[in-house]
Amino acid sequence: METKPNPSSFNKNQKIELAFNFFSEKKRSKQYFTVDEIANKTGWGQSTVKTYLSKKWSTFIIKENNELFVSPKFDSFNLSSFIKHHSQNENTPKTFYESILEKSISACITAIEVYNKPDFKFREESFSILMINAWELLLKAKILSLNGDDKTSIYLKSKGAIEVSESGSPKTISISKAINVLSANGCLKKIVEDNIKLLIEIRDHSVHFIHEDMSLSTKIQCIGTASLKNYMTLSIDWFDYDFRKYNFFLMPVSLYHLSDIESFSVLNHSADNLKSYLEKMEESHKDDADPNFSISLRLSTKLIKTSSDEAIEFMMTNDSKATQITFTEEDMLKRYPLTYDALTQKLSSRYSDFLRNAKFHELHRQIKNSGEKYCRERRLEPSNPNSIFKFFYSESVLNFMDAHYTRK
Repeated sequence: METKPNPSSFNKNQKIELAFNFFSEKKRSKQYFTVDEIANKTGWGQSTVKTYLSKKWSTFIIKENNELFVSPKFDSFNLSSFIKHHSQNENTPKTFYESILEKSISACITAIEVYNKPDFKFREESFSILMINAWELLLKAKILSLNGDDKTSIYLKSKGAIEVSESGSPKTISISKAINVLSANGCLKKIVEDNIKLLIEIRDHSVHFIHEDMSLSTKIQCIGTASLKNYMTLSIDWFDYDFRKYNFFLMPVSLYHLSDIESFSVLNHSADNLKSYLEKMEESHKDDADPNFSISLRLSTKLIKTSSDEAIEFMMTNDSKATQITFTEEDMLKRYPLTYDALTQKLSSRYSDFLRNAKFHELHRQIKNSGEKYCRERRLEPSNPNSIFKFFYSESVLNFMDAHYTRK
Protein backbone atom coordinates (compact mmCIF):
# COMPACT_ATOMS: atom_id res chain seq x y z
CA MET A 1 0.00 0.00 0.00
CA GLU A 2 1.44 3.35 -1.06
CA THR A 3 1.68 5.98 1.67
CA LYS A 4 1.40 9.69 1.01
CA PRO A 5 4.57 11.71 1.64
CA ASN A 6 4.66 13.79 4.81
CA PRO A 7 4.49 17.53 3.92
CA SER A 8 7.20 18.23 6.50
CA SER A 9 9.68 16.50 4.14
CA PHE A 10 8.86 18.85 1.24
CA ASN A 11 11.10 21.72 0.18
CA LYS A 12 10.08 25.35 0.69
CA ASN A 13 8.50 25.87 -2.74
CA GLN A 14 6.44 22.69 -2.37
CA LYS A 15 5.16 23.89 1.00
CA ILE A 16 4.32 27.28 -0.50
CA GLU A 17 2.32 25.52 -3.23
CA LEU A 18 0.46 23.50 -0.57
CA ALA A 19 -0.32 26.73 1.28
CA PHE A 20 -1.56 28.36 -1.94
CA ASN A 21 -3.86 25.40 -2.69
CA PHE A 22 -5.12 25.36 0.90
CA PHE A 23 -5.94 29.09 0.89
CA SER A 24 -7.55 28.83 -2.56
CA GLU A 25 -9.88 26.09 -1.34
CA LYS A 26 -10.76 27.97 1.85
CA LYS A 27 -11.43 31.14 -0.16
CA ARG A 28 -13.66 29.25 -2.58
CA SER A 29 -15.61 27.48 0.19
CA LYS A 30 -15.63 30.54 2.49
CA GLN A 31 -14.62 28.33 5.41
CA TYR A 32 -12.81 29.28 8.59
CA PHE A 33 -9.60 27.46 9.55
CA THR A 34 -6.96 27.36 12.29
CA VAL A 35 -3.19 27.58 12.66
CA ASP A 36 -3.13 23.81 13.25
CA GLU A 37 -4.87 23.14 9.94
CA ILE A 38 -2.33 25.24 8.02
CA ALA A 39 0.55 23.49 9.78
CA ASN A 40 -0.88 20.03 9.03
CA LYS A 41 -1.52 20.82 5.36
CA THR A 42 1.83 22.49 4.63
CA GLY A 43 4.31 20.74 6.91
CA TRP A 44 5.47 24.01 8.48
CA GLY A 45 5.72 24.20 12.26
CA GLN A 46 3.25 26.32 14.18
CA SER A 47 5.87 28.99 14.92
CA THR A 48 6.61 29.34 11.19
CA VAL A 49 2.89 29.56 10.38
CA LYS A 50 2.38 32.24 13.03
CA THR A 51 5.33 34.22 11.65
CA TYR A 52 3.89 34.07 8.14
CA LEU A 53 0.46 35.08 9.46
CA SER A 54 1.92 38.23 11.02
CA LYS A 55 4.11 39.09 8.02
CA LYS A 56 3.78 37.37 4.63
CA TRP A 57 0.04 36.62 4.90
CA SER A 58 -1.12 39.58 6.97
CA THR A 59 -2.64 41.36 3.95
CA PHE A 60 -5.05 38.57 3.02
CA ILE A 61 -5.64 36.42 6.12
CA ILE A 62 -8.12 37.86 8.62
CA LYS A 63 -8.52 36.72 12.19
CA GLU A 64 -11.97 36.73 13.75
CA ASN A 65 -12.17 35.52 17.34
CA ASN A 66 -9.79 32.51 17.25
CA GLU A 67 -10.51 31.56 13.65
CA LEU A 68 -8.94 32.61 10.36
CA PHE A 69 -10.38 33.20 6.90
CA VAL A 70 -9.09 34.29 3.49
CA SER A 71 -9.99 37.79 2.37
CA PRO A 72 -10.67 38.97 -1.22
CA LYS A 73 -7.12 40.35 -1.42
CA PHE A 74 -5.95 36.78 -2.04
CA ASP A 75 -7.61 36.95 -5.49
CA SER A 76 -4.67 39.03 -6.75
CA PHE A 77 -2.36 35.98 -6.47
CA ASN A 78 -1.77 33.10 -8.81
CA LEU A 79 0.66 30.32 -7.87
CA SER A 80 3.71 31.97 -9.43
CA SER A 81 3.03 35.39 -7.87
CA PHE A 82 2.35 33.71 -4.51
CA ILE A 83 5.73 31.95 -4.64
CA LYS A 84 7.36 35.24 -5.65
CA HIS A 85 5.61 36.95 -2.75
CA HIS A 86 7.24 34.44 -0.38
CA SER A 87 10.68 35.00 -1.85
CA GLN A 88 10.53 38.76 -1.24
CA ASN A 89 11.89 40.34 1.92
CA GLU A 90 9.66 42.15 4.41
CA ASN A 91 10.53 45.57 2.99
CA THR A 92 9.02 44.72 -0.39
CA PRO A 93 7.09 47.70 -1.78
CA LYS A 94 3.33 47.48 -2.15
CA THR A 95 1.77 45.98 -5.22
CA PHE A 96 0.72 48.44 -7.91
CA TYR A 97 -2.98 47.93 -7.19
CA GLU A 98 -2.38 48.62 -3.46
CA SER A 99 -0.70 51.92 -4.36
CA ILE A 100 -3.64 52.79 -6.60
CA LEU A 101 -6.04 51.89 -3.79
CA GLU A 102 -4.25 54.18 -1.33
CA LYS A 103 -4.47 57.07 -3.81
CA SER A 104 -8.16 56.33 -4.23
CA ILE A 105 -8.75 56.48 -0.48
CA SER A 106 -6.83 59.77 -0.31
CA ALA A 107 -9.03 61.28 -3.02
CA CYS A 108 -12.14 60.11 -1.18
CA ILE A 109 -11.02 61.58 2.15
CA THR A 110 -10.16 64.88 0.45
CA ALA A 111 -13.64 64.93 -1.12
CA ILE A 112 -15.22 64.61 2.33
CA GLU A 113 -12.94 67.24 3.85
CA VAL A 114 -13.77 69.72 1.08
CA TYR A 115 -17.49 69.04 1.31
CA ASN A 116 -17.57 69.61 5.07
CA LYS A 117 -15.74 72.94 5.09
CA PRO A 118 -18.08 75.41 6.80
CA ASP A 119 -17.82 78.10 4.11
CA PHE A 120 -16.99 76.67 0.69
CA LYS A 121 -18.68 78.09 -2.40
CA PHE A 122 -17.97 75.20 -4.78
CA ARG A 123 -18.88 72.38 -2.43
CA GLU A 124 -20.74 69.94 -4.70
CA GLU A 125 -18.57 70.63 -7.75
CA SER A 126 -15.35 69.87 -5.88
CA PHE A 127 -16.83 66.87 -4.10
CA SER A 128 -18.12 65.28 -7.32
CA ILE A 129 -14.77 65.78 -9.13
CA LEU A 130 -12.73 64.27 -6.28
CA MET A 131 -15.19 61.46 -5.63
CA ILE A 132 -15.22 60.42 -9.29
CA ASN A 133 -11.41 60.36 -9.14
CA ALA A 134 -11.63 58.11 -6.07
CA TRP A 135 -14.08 55.78 -7.83
CA GLU A 136 -11.98 55.57 -11.01
CA LEU A 137 -8.89 54.57 -9.02
CA LEU A 138 -10.84 52.06 -6.90
CA LEU A 139 -12.29 50.38 -10.01
CA LYS A 140 -8.87 50.22 -11.67
CA ALA A 141 -7.35 48.74 -8.50
CA LYS A 142 -9.98 45.99 -8.63
CA ILE A 143 -9.26 45.26 -12.29
CA LEU A 144 -5.54 45.07 -11.52
CA SER A 145 -6.14 42.69 -8.59
CA LEU A 146 -8.24 40.43 -10.83
CA ASN A 147 -5.41 40.29 -13.36
CA GLY A 148 -2.45 39.47 -11.12
CA ASP A 149 -1.44 43.15 -10.80
CA ASP A 150 -0.76 43.30 -14.56
CA LYS A 151 -0.61 47.02 -15.45
CA THR A 152 -1.58 46.34 -19.05
CA SER A 153 -5.04 45.26 -17.83
CA ILE A 154 -5.93 48.95 -17.37
CA TYR A 155 -4.09 50.29 -20.41
CA LEU A 156 -6.07 51.67 -23.33
CA LYS A 157 -5.47 49.60 -26.46
CA SER A 158 -6.22 50.12 -30.13
CA LYS A 159 -6.03 47.07 -32.40
CA GLY A 160 -4.01 45.30 -29.72
CA ALA A 161 -1.45 48.10 -29.35
CA ILE A 162 -1.20 50.22 -26.18
CA GLU A 163 -2.07 53.86 -26.85
CA VAL A 164 0.31 56.49 -25.49
CA SER A 165 -0.07 60.15 -24.64
CA GLU A 166 1.92 62.97 -26.24
CA SER A 167 4.49 62.59 -23.45
CA GLY A 168 4.89 58.90 -24.32
CA SER A 169 3.15 57.48 -21.23
CA PRO A 170 0.58 54.68 -21.67
CA LYS A 171 -3.04 55.85 -21.61
CA THR A 172 -5.36 54.11 -19.18
CA ILE A 173 -9.01 53.20 -19.64
CA SER A 174 -11.75 55.65 -18.68
CA ILE A 175 -13.97 55.26 -15.64
CA SER A 176 -16.83 54.30 -17.98
CA LYS A 177 -14.75 51.48 -19.46
CA ALA A 178 -13.74 50.32 -15.97
CA ILE A 179 -17.43 50.25 -14.96
CA ASN A 180 -18.28 48.15 -18.02
CA VAL A 181 -15.44 45.68 -17.35
CA LEU A 182 -16.44 45.08 -13.73
CA SER A 183 -20.17 45.03 -14.47
CA ALA A 184 -19.60 42.40 -17.18
CA ASN A 185 -17.87 40.00 -14.79
CA GLY A 186 -20.40 40.50 -12.00
CA CYS A 187 -18.25 42.57 -9.63
CA LEU A 188 -20.40 45.70 -9.86
CA LYS A 189 -24.13 45.82 -9.19
CA LYS A 190 -26.41 47.85 -11.45
CA ILE A 191 -27.42 50.17 -8.59
CA VAL A 192 -23.77 51.02 -7.89
CA GLU A 193 -23.07 51.53 -11.59
CA ASP A 194 -26.00 53.93 -11.88
CA ASN A 195 -25.01 55.82 -8.73
CA ILE A 196 -21.51 56.44 -10.14
CA LYS A 197 -23.03 57.57 -13.45
CA LEU A 198 -25.22 60.07 -11.58
CA LEU A 199 -22.11 61.43 -9.88
CA ILE A 200 -20.42 61.73 -13.30
CA GLU A 201 -23.46 63.65 -14.56
CA ILE A 202 -23.21 66.01 -11.58
CA ARG A 203 -19.50 66.51 -12.24
CA ASP A 204 -20.11 67.25 -15.90
CA HIS A 205 -22.75 69.86 -15.01
CA SER A 206 -20.37 71.62 -12.63
CA VAL A 207 -18.78 73.50 -15.56
CA HIS A 208 -21.83 75.80 -15.65
CA PHE A 209 -22.55 78.82 -13.50
CA ILE A 210 -25.05 78.01 -11.05
CA HIS A 211 -28.52 78.39 -9.55
CA GLU A 212 -30.04 79.26 -6.18
CA ASP A 213 -32.05 76.06 -5.83
CA MET A 214 -31.19 74.48 -2.49
CA SER A 215 -33.34 71.42 -3.33
CA LEU A 216 -30.75 70.44 -5.95
CA SER A 217 -27.99 70.72 -3.35
CA THR A 218 -30.02 68.47 -1.08
CA LYS A 219 -30.55 65.95 -3.90
CA ILE A 220 -26.83 65.92 -4.68
CA GLN A 221 -26.01 65.33 -1.02
CA CYS A 222 -28.29 62.27 -1.00
CA ILE A 223 -26.55 60.83 -4.08
CA GLY A 224 -23.10 61.69 -2.72
CA THR A 225 -23.86 60.04 0.61
CA ALA A 226 -25.00 56.86 -1.14
CA SER A 227 -21.89 56.95 -3.31
CA LEU A 228 -19.67 57.14 -0.22
CA LYS A 229 -21.53 54.24 1.40
CA ASN A 230 -21.18 52.16 -1.77
CA TYR A 231 -17.51 53.10 -2.03
CA MET A 232 -16.75 52.02 1.53
CA THR A 233 -18.70 48.78 1.13
CA LEU A 234 -16.78 47.76 -1.99
CA SER A 235 -13.41 48.85 -0.55
CA ILE A 236 -14.05 46.51 2.36
CA ASP A 237 -15.53 43.69 0.26
CA TRP A 238 -12.83 43.81 -2.43
CA PHE A 239 -9.73 44.68 -0.40
CA ASP A 240 -10.70 44.35 3.29
CA TYR A 241 -9.66 47.97 3.68
CA ASP A 242 -9.62 49.10 7.31
CA PHE A 243 -11.29 52.52 7.61
CA ARG A 244 -10.92 52.59 11.40
CA LYS A 245 -7.67 54.54 11.06
CA TYR A 246 -9.72 57.53 9.85
CA ASN A 247 -12.58 59.52 11.28
CA PHE A 248 -14.39 58.49 8.13
CA PHE A 249 -17.86 60.01 8.32
CA LEU A 250 -20.37 59.84 5.51
CA MET A 251 -21.04 63.48 4.66
CA PRO A 252 -21.95 64.44 8.23
CA VAL A 253 -23.11 67.95 7.28
CA SER A 254 -26.86 67.31 7.17
CA LEU A 255 -28.05 70.83 8.01
CA TYR A 256 -27.92 73.64 5.44
CA HIS A 257 -27.09 77.25 6.14
CA LEU A 258 -27.51 80.46 4.18
CA SER A 259 -23.91 80.21 2.99
CA ASP A 260 -24.79 77.01 1.14
CA ILE A 261 -27.38 78.55 -1.14
CA GLU A 262 -24.84 79.79 -3.72
CA SER A 263 -22.91 76.55 -3.55
CA PHE A 264 -24.10 74.67 -6.62
CA SER A 265 -25.70 76.78 -9.28
CA VAL A 266 -26.29 76.58 -13.01
CA LEU A 267 -28.83 78.36 -15.14
CA ASN A 268 -32.35 77.49 -13.98
CA HIS A 269 -33.32 75.35 -16.96
CA SER A 270 -30.09 73.34 -16.65
CA ALA A 271 -30.69 72.85 -12.95
CA ASP A 272 -34.23 71.65 -13.64
CA ASN A 273 -32.99 69.20 -16.27
CA LEU A 274 -30.35 67.81 -13.95
CA LYS A 275 -32.78 67.49 -11.03
CA SER A 276 -35.32 65.74 -13.23
CA TYR A 277 -32.69 63.27 -14.43
CA LEU A 278 -31.51 62.52 -10.90
CA GLU A 279 -35.08 61.89 -9.72
CA LYS A 280 -35.79 59.62 -12.68
CA MET A 281 -32.76 57.45 -11.88
CA GLU A 282 -33.74 57.30 -8.19
CA GLU A 283 -37.22 56.15 -9.16
CA SER A 284 -35.80 53.36 -11.34
CA HIS A 285 -34.13 51.79 -8.27
CA LYS A 286 -36.90 52.29 -5.72
CA ASP A 287 -37.51 48.51 -5.49
CA ASP A 288 -33.86 47.47 -4.98
CA ALA A 289 -33.78 45.39 -1.79
CA ASP A 290 -30.02 44.96 -1.20
CA PRO A 291 -29.22 46.94 2.00
CA ASN A 292 -25.52 47.15 1.14
CA PHE A 293 -25.86 49.50 -1.85
CA SER A 294 -27.98 52.56 -2.61
CA ILE A 295 -28.65 54.97 -5.45
CA SER A 296 -29.20 57.83 -2.96
CA LEU A 297 -29.46 58.25 0.81
CA ARG A 298 -31.14 60.98 2.81
CA LEU A 299 -29.34 62.02 5.97
CA SER A 300 -31.18 62.74 9.20
CA THR A 301 -29.62 63.86 12.45
CA LYS A 302 -30.62 61.91 15.55
CA LEU A 303 -29.37 61.24 19.06
CA ILE A 304 -28.86 57.73 20.38
CA LYS A 305 -27.76 56.36 23.74
CA THR A 306 -24.15 55.15 23.65
CA SER A 307 -21.15 54.65 25.91
CA SER A 308 -18.66 55.70 23.21
CA ASP A 309 -15.92 58.12 24.24
CA GLU A 310 -16.59 60.07 21.04
CA ALA A 311 -20.21 60.78 21.93
CA ILE A 312 -21.44 64.31 22.65
CA GLU A 313 -22.93 64.63 26.11
CA PHE A 314 -26.28 66.24 26.90
CA MET A 315 -28.34 66.46 30.09
CA MET A 316 -31.93 66.43 31.27
CA THR A 317 -33.32 69.78 32.34
CA ASN A 318 -36.56 71.42 33.46
CA ASP A 319 -35.85 74.44 31.27
CA SER A 320 -38.98 74.94 29.16
CA LYS A 321 -36.89 76.64 26.46
CA ALA A 322 -34.59 73.65 25.99
CA THR A 323 -34.88 71.48 22.87
CA GLN A 324 -37.12 68.48 23.48
CA ILE A 325 -35.94 65.00 22.52
CA THR A 326 -38.20 61.95 22.43
CA PHE A 327 -37.04 58.31 22.28
CA THR A 328 -39.57 55.70 21.20
CA GLU A 329 -39.86 51.96 20.67
CA GLU A 330 -40.27 52.76 16.98
CA ASP A 331 -36.71 54.15 16.95
CA MET A 332 -35.40 50.86 18.31
CA LEU A 333 -37.44 48.80 15.86
CA LYS A 334 -36.08 50.81 12.94
CA ARG A 335 -32.56 49.87 13.99
CA TYR A 336 -33.36 46.22 14.82
CA PRO A 337 -36.37 45.34 12.63
CA LEU A 338 -35.88 41.57 12.23
CA THR A 339 -37.23 38.81 14.48
CA TYR A 340 -35.40 35.48 14.54
CA ASP A 341 -37.91 33.95 12.10
CA ALA A 342 -37.72 36.96 9.77
CA LEU A 343 -33.92 36.77 9.86
CA THR A 344 -33.77 33.07 8.94
CA GLN A 345 -36.29 33.63 6.14
CA LYS A 346 -34.09 36.41 4.74
CA LEU A 347 -31.03 34.17 4.97
CA SER A 348 -32.84 31.33 3.18
CA SER A 349 -33.87 33.62 0.32
CA ARG A 350 -30.43 35.30 0.15
CA TYR A 351 -28.10 32.27 0.16
CA SER A 352 -28.06 29.07 -1.87
CA ASP A 353 -26.32 27.03 0.85
CA PHE A 354 -28.06 28.25 4.01
CA LEU A 355 -29.32 25.65 6.51
CA ARG A 356 -30.30 25.89 10.16
CA ASN A 357 -27.48 23.55 11.14
CA ALA A 358 -24.53 23.56 13.54
CA LYS A 359 -22.68 26.09 11.37
CA PHE A 360 -25.58 28.55 11.56
CA HIS A 361 -26.06 28.09 15.30
CA GLU A 362 -22.37 28.84 15.88
CA LEU A 363 -22.60 32.00 13.75
CA HIS A 364 -25.79 32.95 15.58
CA ARG A 365 -23.94 32.60 18.89
CA GLN A 366 -21.22 34.96 17.61
CA ILE A 367 -23.87 37.48 16.55
CA LYS A 368 -25.51 37.48 19.97
CA ASN A 369 -22.11 37.85 21.65
CA SER A 370 -21.25 40.92 19.57
CA GLY A 371 -23.18 43.34 21.79
CA GLU A 372 -25.56 45.70 20.00
CA LYS A 373 -23.67 45.65 16.70
CA TYR A 374 -26.05 43.09 15.16
CA CYS A 375 -28.86 42.48 17.64
CA ARG A 376 -30.57 43.64 20.80
CA GLU A 377 -32.72 41.94 23.38
CA ARG A 378 -35.96 43.66 24.42
CA ARG A 379 -39.36 42.85 25.84
CA LEU A 380 -41.81 41.50 23.30
CA GLU A 381 -44.41 43.83 24.80
CA PRO A 382 -42.48 46.89 26.05
CA SER A 383 -45.37 48.24 28.15
CA ASN A 384 -45.85 44.93 29.96
CA PRO A 385 -43.24 44.36 32.74
CA ASN A 386 -44.08 40.63 32.74
CA SER A 387 -43.52 40.23 29.01
CA ILE A 388 -40.85 37.80 27.83
CA PHE A 389 -37.59 39.03 26.32
CA LYS A 390 -36.76 38.39 22.67
CA PHE A 391 -33.85 39.17 20.35
CA PHE A 392 -34.31 41.54 17.41
CA TYR A 393 -31.72 41.84 14.62
CA SER A 394 -30.25 44.61 12.51
CA GLU A 395 -30.05 44.43 8.70
CA SER A 396 -26.25 44.73 9.10
CA VAL A 397 -26.18 41.09 10.24
CA LEU A 398 -26.45 40.23 6.52
CA ASN A 399 -23.00 41.75 5.94
CA PHE A 400 -21.60 39.37 8.56
CA MET A 401 -23.37 36.35 7.01
CA ASP A 402 -22.13 37.21 3.50
CA ALA A 403 -18.66 36.03 4.52
CA HIS A 404 -19.99 32.59 5.44
CA TYR A 405 -22.58 31.72 2.78
CA THR A 406 -22.95 31.86 -1.01
CA ARG A 407 -25.25 34.52 -2.44
CA LYS A 408 -27.92 33.35 -4.88
